[in-house]
Amino acid sequence: MAPVRCEHMSLSNKQGNIVNMFVTTDELQKRFGFDDEWLLVHRVDLHNGLRRTAEAGFGGRAPKIHLGCGVESLDPSAGKVMLADGREFHADVIIGADGVHSRTVHSVAAEPQKKISTRQTCFRFLVPTDKLSSNPSAKALVDRIGLKGLHAFRSKTEQLVLYPCRSGSLINCAAFLPTDDYDDDIGESSWLNSSQHSDLMAAVESYGPELRELCSLAEDVKLWSLVSRDPPRSFVKGKVALVGDAGHPMLPHMGQGGAQAFEDAAALGALLPADTTPEQVAERLRMYNDVRYEHAVTIMFLSRVGEQFQEVVMGDLRRFVPSARMPEDMFEYSWCSYPTRDAERALASASN
Repeated sequence: MAPVRCEHMSLSNKQGNIVNMFVTTDELQKRFGFDDEWLLVHRVDLHNGLRRTAEAGFGGRAPKIHLGCGVESLDPSAGKVMLADGREFHADVIIGADGVHSRTVHSVAAEPQKKISTRQTCFRFLVPTDKLSSNPSAKALVDRIGLKGLHAFRSKTEQLVLYPCRSGSLINCAAFLPTDDYDDDIGESSWLNSSQHSDLMAAVESYGPELRELCSLAEDVKLWSLVSRDPPRSFVKGKVALVGDAGHPMLPHMGQGGAQAFEDAAALGALLPADTTPEQVAERLRMYNDVRYEHAVTIMFLSRVGEQFQEVVMGDLRRFVPSARMPEDMFEYSWCSYPTRDAERALASASN
């Protein structure tokens, strides 16, 4: 996957001046007593690595991946998936991993799941580091901040985030800004929607000259309307379990979307080993919901805003997790969860 070890996180103002060296990975590892690494990776590289691993199979069996298959509806009780082309599939377990625009969630939730705009947009783009030599101003910025960490350049309402990936050959960039162009009944907005380079440059006009020059080198510019919706009251129903953004759609302010989906998968993997019988599925999925719901939904709501505004979403969070409390340390809360261990403890408790 060609990851880059994140050695630190820094916070700067929009002119590029460092305000705070937020945290170093070494400090976090020492504080929390673990040696887990903080790795920065291009999502395409991660997806390709996961697919290669899946296609290699396990225990002599490999999955069959069907592409271009629109899901029309699901029957959680029967374990049935109906595709738009008329085909039907039956299974002991159905995992809904279809993102913020999920169809699966409608078969699990008791009430309609309406997507809403957060009145925020995000430009995502890449800067190849070999282009820096042609732009002294952008090169001076990168030489100063380095390519070994995550860097946020922030005002009260806007933020530009940079981090290296693909062995340092690319800088992954995201520019967040508020927008008045929104629709509370938003449709299928996608992070794959292309945008014009000129629109990006207009959006970063108020940033310092070095940051603007870096943005001028942008390739593959995408414009992403940040949408969300409330979570269902449960991640499971019948034979269906929701994972990732299908169950708890994350905004990118904490970088936890992919991480929480991995934790969902880890919990399911521990709770549904190869010898699980169809009769055990309902109880195991209930355990999955017990293990994951509070933690994932808490991070979901706190990810809706920057950390300086997280207290304002606690009321919304408590509609779904009444006992929720503001974590004292968000790094500790997000990093120090062990869903596999929690799932194994739930299994052990059930067998006693």
